[in-house]
Amino acid sequence: MQRVIETLKHSDVVILPIAIDKRGASAVKPYLTEHQLTFPALLDQRQDVARQFGVRGTPTTVVVNRAGHIIARGMGPAGMESSAFQEYLQALLAQSSS
Repeated sequence: MQRVIETLKHSDVVILPIAIDKRGASAVKPYLTEHQLTFPALLDQRQDVARQFGVRGTPTTVVVNRAGHIIARGMGPAGMESSAFQEYLQALLAQSSS
């Protein structure tokens, strides 16, 4: 995920990690540190954002454009390094720029 988020940093597509653990930062920060992840994760302890995004289970991947519109979502582990996911992102980027 780190590499994909870095790749998309200057595009119109954002991948937003949302942590819904009720323990908040005390649960999320050690995980990010342990895995050397430097991207921000939205802490959603009360699951307000999860409800707004229609999250029904974890992990859920939500792709949001810079205007804040959800342009894609998927439930379950996302193989973000896979060629299929990379092609999908390229299609989203092409779509968001038109």
